[in-house]
Amino acid sequence: MHFSRGVKLNRSVIELALLSAIIGFLAVSSAFAQTNITFVPSLTVSSVYDDNLFAEQQGSAGQMLQLRPSFEGNWQSPRLTFLSLYSFDMIRSNHSDLNTFDARRHALVDTKFRRSPFTTLGIAARYDRTETPGELNIDTGFLSERRTAERWQVTPSVMRRFGPRLITTASYDVIHEHLVDTPSGTLHSARLGLAREVTPRTAIGGSYLARYFSDPTDSHTSQSLLLTWDREMSPGTRLSFFAGPRLSSYSGLSPEVSGTFTRNTRRINMALNYWHGETIILGIPGPVAMNGGMARVTWPVTHRIDVGVHAGVTDITTIDEREARIYRSTLVGSWTRGMYSVTADYGLDFQQGDIRRRLDDDVLRHVFRVSLSVAPRLNRSILPPEEAARVKGVSR
Repeated sequence: MHFSRGVKLNRSVIELALLSAIIGFLAVSSAFAQTNITFVPSLTVSSVYDDNLFAEQQGSAGQMLQLRPSFEGNWQSPRLTFLSLYSFDMIRSNHSDLNTFDARRHALVDTKFRRSPFTTLGIAARYDRTETPGELNIDTGFLSERRTAERWQVTPSVMRRFGPRLITTASYDVIHEHLVDTPSGTLHSARLGLAREVTPRTAIGGSYLARYFSDPTDSHTSQSLLLTWDREMSPGTRLSFFAGPRLSSYSGLSPEVSGTFTRNTRRINMALNYWHGETIILGIPGPVAMNGGMARVTWPVTHRIDVGVHAGVTDITTIDEREARIYRSTLVGSWTRGMYSVTADYGLDFQQGDIRRRLDDDVLRHVFRVSLSVAPRLNRSILPPEEAARVKGVSR
């Protein structure tokens, strides 16, 4: 019952997001500015070995052949940016019950409209459907048995600049998740922020964050007042931090903290993140407290070869005091030449505790994947009428 309602609701929300993007496109197309259009159809073939297909204490190994067609479109003009992506997965495995033409669907729309030099409007929408729910627990990395899972997210936002140094932002984010045979969950988040650039590289400010968690049996709320600080330490290196008290209906007063460090240069791309907050997990009623960190480092060995390491650890606590800890690590290597790329990655996940079955089961999972992708990139530039006439040597 809840699943069918969720399907109808997410379709309506995604249609609304697409309609908003189209309206923005039509509004700005009359500006006659130069526009760049990119279309990238791609096909990825992967061979996957998974020694714990069903994320259980005693895992079952399996081999899979995965085929992923995808389509990406990008529209860029001085006032409008529109990005869209759609992909789906087909899988054939030595476990016959895993063979399917609909193992995963993924759709993404992200658009930003620069209404004026001081105001930017944005809306983003994402939809996922998968037979591997752990893929959708992006923040926590919590592993789950194979079931059909669905997730959609819509985020409208606005940024307004008052003068050269004062910036206000507002956003609203709604996430709906559902795992078959378990209650659905919805998270609403509203954020209002104010920041002042005290120097060309440093900004300080504050924000108000409100969350509303709902499921078929209960609802919870929380409110946070946060101090924010952002510093560009050098070209390509940035440090951001926010922290403050959070008052919730289920646990009283607790801290909300997040810190991010990024460095992007020719020799290294690095991202370090720490977050102490709250979120939702597929199939778990109510909010869960999360305390975790993540690191991603990529080294461009040559202009065609990249090597990377991803690692993270997350502690999870439910509102009824069930706990789990997840360790995640991935080694990645890729080679790219033109529209062809080859990628190999090895992932290791270790989960202590199971917040669903109230048991202290440990789950260990190894995944090895080799992929070949073909992605031709089609580009076109559309000049404004005056510029097009000048290029053709015609006076207007």
